[in-house]
Amino acid sequence: MWKKKILEIVKEFKHPAWGISHFNRIYDLSLELAKAQNFDVDADSLYAAAFLHDIGAFEPFIQKGKDHSDVAVEICDEILNSIEFPSEKIPLVKEIIKSHMFYAKLGESFESKIFHDADTLDFMGTIGITRILSIVGIDDWTPDLRSAIKLLERFSNDLPQSLITDKAQEIGKLRKKEMEEFLKNLANQTNHFESI
Repeated sequence: MWKKKILEIVKEFKHPAWGISHFNRIYDLSLELAKAQNFDVDADSLYAAAFLHDIGAFEPFIQKGKDHSDVAVEICDEILNSIEFPSEKIPLVKEIIKSHMFYAKLGESFESKIFHDADTLDFMGTIGITRILSIVGIDDWTPDLRSAIKLLERFSNDLPQSLITDKAQEIGKLRKKEMEEFLKNLANQTNHFESI
């Protein structure tokens, strides 16, 4: 019952790079990583975190000057209690949300590690390229196409190092190759990005 309620809360969160499609991918990939690593995880907490981890990036929850993860952690008690989510699992949901970004300090739980890896992987490969290019001109990260290309180069180089689990590192190698191939082809077709 609470899963339907959480979906009702986030159904309007549509964004080309983060939103309900991203939430679904992160949840599915978290479960895939847990299975591959033989981790016994709390699927309920992963589900709640998947659908709430970016809520601080959407109106009416955005708070200027605050990281969206911190905002999500602050408001998830109220949201989860209002939908009758098991209260004893809320601390784990908060830990997962707090440590989900590639630049965040990791939590101790298996759930935090795999969720962090899943979210990082969603910034890599073909899906990562698609997400970054989809926000050109509409997000501070990518005010223009050149900045998006620089961000893709940085993500291709830096994000594989932040992956924790063996399975995520394996997937990360493939996604890094996809990004490198894309960037190489784009450089060849644009005089090393001069004519982009």
